[in-house]
Amino acid sequence: MAALETFVDRITPTLERVPNLSFILLIIVALIYLLYCTGLVIYRLFLSPLSRFPGPKLAAVTDWYEVYFDLFANGGEGGQFTWHIKRLHEQYGPIVRITPQELHIDDPNYYNEVYCASTPSRPMDKSLKFKYRFGIPDATFSTTYAEQHRERRAALNPFFSKQRIRSLHSKLSEITERISDRLSTDYAGTSKVLNVSDMWSALGMDAVSTLAFARPINCSAAPDFMSPLSTGLQNLMAAAHWNAHFKFLNDMMSWVPDSILGAMLPPFKPILEFRASFRAQVADILDGKASKSTDNHTLFHDIVNSKLPRSELTLERLTDEAISVNGAGMETTKWTLTVATFHVLDNPSIQACLKTELSEAMPDPKAIRPWDELEKLPYLSAVIAEGLRLSYGQVQRIPRVNRLQSWRFGDWEIPPGVTVGMDAYHMHSKESIFPEPQTFRPERWLGSPKGPDGVTPLSNYLVSFSRGSRACIGLNLAYMELYVALATIFRRFELELFDTDRSDVDFIRDVVVPMPKRDSKGVRVLVKK
Repeated sequence: MAALETFVDRITPTLERVPNLSFILLIIVALIYLLYCTGLVIYRLFLSPLSRFPGPKLAAVTDWYEVYFDLFANGGEGGQFTWHIKRLHEQYGPIVRITPQELHIDDPNYYNEVYCASTPSRPMDKSLKFKYRFGIPDATFSTTYAEQHRERRAALNPFFSKQRIRSLHSKLSEITERISDRLSTDYAGTSKVLNVSDMWSALGMDAVSTLAFARPINCSAAPDFMSPLSTGLQNLMAAAHWNAHFKFLNDMMSWVPDSILGAMLPPFKPILEFRASFRAQVADILDGKASKSTDNHTLFHDIVNSKLPRSELTLERLTDEAISVNGAGMETTKWTLTVATFHVLDNPSIQACLKTELSEAMPDPKAIRPWDELEKLPYLSAVIAEGLRLSYGQVQRIPRVNRLQSWRFGDWEIPPGVTVGMDAYHMHSKESIFPEPQTFRPERWLGSPKGPDGVTPLSNYLVSFSRGSRACIGLNLAYMELYVALATIFRRFELELFDTDRSDVDFIRDVVVPMPKRDSKGVRVLVKK
């Protein structure tokens, strides 16, 4: 002990003569960080495999380039990166480097190359960056690696097959009938304004919760169709860019108990309650307590009875899956229905053609045909295709990573492991494919139309549901909702736009899905009769 005291006495004067040791350490750390940043910049600009691709230098240097356009551009409104990518293509050409790690391609004929089937010899991964943007990292939709995605997707495929979805038609009809009854009793012949965006949100939520999970949420009974859960899911979408760029926000929220998180963030409280209810349902199924009757068969039963290993059947992962299926099933279908409704009402000739076809096909408005028969109506199908085209699905790019093989794009060779993205907005807005691309023209889909080469079907360029192994798994359910909902509403009711114009459906902000101007009140109508 005496020796230690002697050593301290000797070293103390030496330390006292060192001017502000902590300050010196801080300078050293700062210099090391500066050297690291300098080296990173040099690598990204001159040594990276992407350094030879065209694009702005700032985009090549830092991810903050994308962050600015996603979160802060346009006076702090954000949601502008998709628009900015379009300007970059106009400046640099069909392939452009948009971040330090990612290329974007604007060539409709290359879409099927990027969004192709994943195979063991050619695994197509999803960009890791997008895994956490919705706070459901373990859902199939968020899965990064091809092998794990293939395994998880196989468990979902049987439920979303066209045959299985058709068997659920009667349950969807019950939901559309409830909505139709409300329009007849609460709105028809009155001056009460109906927000069709909220109505279609309610339809989407009720359809998925009833058909996939056998637990009707009954959003269609909410006052003015304004369900807190639908609003909560929209808030979740609005937070997606923040979650994607700042993963720590996601991590922090996962550490906070739901009761406290709901009090801190009231807009997300309905989502937390929704998640809790699904956790309870999943827990009962995993414990064997849930009913096994045919009427109560759910997507969860298919997953539990699949070939997935037990490690994939955890309570947390299946809860993420439920949130994913509900969110995807509501938001994109709602917006397609909203866009189609607006344009039909805004174009008297289109409305007349649609109503004539529906009246001839269904003389009795009370007898709405099943989905497989509605699919055969050419003008209704054309209206739906055009609605899908101008509602886009997801406007934010969905990047893919060709893990083991290179891509060849023109004279460019894209090395294995490079992130490459395309998006529906660029595809659907291509003048050479869709003349007057911002005009709602169902006629472009009539008569087996072809693309510019005169051979490729025009439908090849409609990518609202993406393509390949990761195409939207709910495609069949979405189509059934689109056909049945539009046929029901336009066969039975006379609607008139109220204080609504094109700006209420035009794509202005990229919040993963397309959003109109921030002060839009939605597509509002009067139900005349």
